[in-house]
Amino acid sequence: MHIRPARPGPGQEERVRLKRVPQDTVFYERLSDLVGQMRQCNLVLAELSGIEVSERRQVSDRLREIGDQADEDMGAVLRALRENYITPFDRNDLYLLGHHMRDICHLLHGAGFVLASEAFDELPSGVLETLAALSNQTDHTSRMITRLPGKLDQWDYVDAINRLTYQVEALQWRMSDAVPNSKRGLTYMTAVSQLGQAFVRAAYGFTELGKVVAAIAIKES
Repeated sequence: MHIRPARPGPGQEERVRLKRVPQDTVFYERLSDLVGQMRQCNLVLAELSGIEVSERRQVSDRLREIGDQADEDMGAVLRALRENYITPFDRNDLYLLGHHMRDICHLLHGAGFVLASEAFDELPSGVLETLAALSNQTDHTSRMITRLPGKLDQWDYVDAINRLTYQVEALQWRMSDAVPNSKRGLTYMTAVSQLGQAFVRAAYGFTELGKVVAAIAIKES
């Protein structure tokens, strides 16, 4: 004897469906917000590279505001995790995605602070290429987030991020070339070293994000 399951009452099926949609979409929306903050950081860094020294510190202060907004976006991710027990991915992976994206915003803020140093009447060799690489990492991250709902294989993201990080590392050595930098004095050399390290830390922030994407790919593939 087969017992047919009871059909939901009028409007009941629709309520269940609507309840599930926000649980899936809210995380993608909040992660997209964090990508937006990362893009804003890239825009400020690009602006810093093309303005007079006297204007840089004021412009770099905008990075602090972006970091504060990233903190609020991460807070929204945490609230969503508290309020939703059904999540599209492992809860820890969702937390780590948001955490590392927020961290990248603060790391880019750090790079911008050093970039605004009065020691740089002329920016070191390799700065523009490094900014382009970091912006490229953000672009890859934006595409990765848009593909998350489809649970697609994203090993290409991991590979691209790692390659760009290696590129930033190589550019750090180019910036830190002691021979031409020594002609500008110890203050300039120290600032160049700090800037190179700040850029590399930011690039490694993307690498840490890539590790989370790799973990998701392993679990979902």
